[in-house]
Amino acid sequence: MTTGYVLVVFAAVIVLMIVLISKFKVNAAMGILIAAMVLAIALGTPWQDIEGTINSGFSGTIKSVAIIIFLGCTMGTILEKTGAAVRITKWAVGLVGEKNMIWAIAFSSAILGIPIFADTVVILLIPIVSLLAVQTKKSMMSYGTALYLGALVTASLVPPTPGPVSAAALLNVPLGQAILWGLIVAIPSVIAATFYCMTLKTPVAPKEEFIRSAKEMENQPLPSLTKSLLPILFPLFLILLNTITSVVLPDTGVANFCAFIGSPLAALFTGCILALLLTGKEWKTKKVLNNWVDEGIVSAAMPIIVTGMGGALATFVKNAGVAEKIADIIVASPFPPILIPIIIAAIIHVVTGSNSLGVMTAAALVEPMLATLGISPVAAFLACGTGALMFKHANSSGFWVTVSMSNMDVNQGIRAVGGASTVAGFTGAVLTCILVMTGVI
Repeated sequence: MTTGYVLVVFAAVIVLMIVLISKFKVNAAMGILIAAMVLAIALGTPWQDIEGTINSGFSGTIKSVAIIIFLGCTMGTILEKTGAAVRITKWAVGLVGEKNMIWAIAFSSAILGIPIFADTVVILLIPIVSLLAVQTKKSMMSYGTALYLGALVTASLVPPTPGPVSAAALLNVPLGQAILWGLIVAIPSVIAATFYCMTLKTPVAPKEEFIRSAKEMENQPLPSLTKSLLPILFPLFLILLNTITSVVLPDTGVANFCAFIGSPLAALFTGCILALLLTGKEWKTKKVLNNWVDEGIVSAAMPIIVTGMGGALATFVKNAGVAEKIADIIVASPFPPILIPIIIAAIIHVVTGSNSLGVMTAAALVEPMLATLGISPVAAFLACGTGALMFKHANSSGFWVTVSMSNMDVNQGIRAVGGASTVAGFTGAVLTCILVMTGVI
């Protein structure tokens, strides 16, 4: 089997996968499974080995992320239901003052994007942001976009949101490192996108229904700020503590204890327990302990399956030596290797509209190439996350949620959401390239 044939087959399969998902609206998990099976057959995998290889690639990938994604989605569901997201936003608004309101919106959105999907953050907070736009006489092009972009950036780069959790698992990046470096790149990306949002001054009034809703919510009781932030920040603290003690105090009792409490599973489970504080006396009801957990399971199911399918596809890519052949060509060219995961993630995101799919699929495809390309797993993780932010447009649910709820038309949405997401992705990609070129990662 010649190198040319292998590369042509691989390219055709990736195109097939993208076309199935974007044009024919095939479910992402099914599209990746079809691509994996076609690749296996085209590369001459023995018929009797195909099923076993798919199963082993699937199970080997999800074994380290399935429970983490489930716990993260469950915690996010509780934060949504209890009003914690609203409390965090009101705190941020009070912190910065009226002149800097857009920074409060972006900052609170970025915090909430760590455990909650970006689309959901917009749905939860659009009434408050609409009221703020009226009070400060600002355009919803600016405020609505900032609301979405803060969460979008952290949802692409900072675990425990499913996309970066899956990418970290596929690339074998410890979750503590993924969180730390994800935050380092996410913060400047959010800042750059917010500055872009400040240039969006075309008058767009908020919808009256959201203003009325916000006024009705003003007198509703909300949980305290401490209780609202604790389920998000404390698990991150435990995971980072584990990372630090493993370096500073290796092979000690303290490090071993921190390895347990700071493991992703234990840390996120702790976050779920702390989230119960938000429910008050309702914590022991069926609604909280069963129904809300059911909703977390539903939210987690798709990312878990897609991640597993990505692992199955990556297994065939590894077995056929496709990755090594592509990597050899790139290394022999003047093309900077770090741009490969950025471009792959960007293409998948722009074509399919899903930043989570862009992050996860790019990670699965790039992982077998890392040794030959000379890219560290952390660098690849950041490259996939930033590439998957590029140009959010009309094939994305997040785009339509933001544009429609912010009362923008499509052209305004492309300029606002598409422009801001590209600014965020480009900023993160440039910072990632600088970190690679200076030898930091």
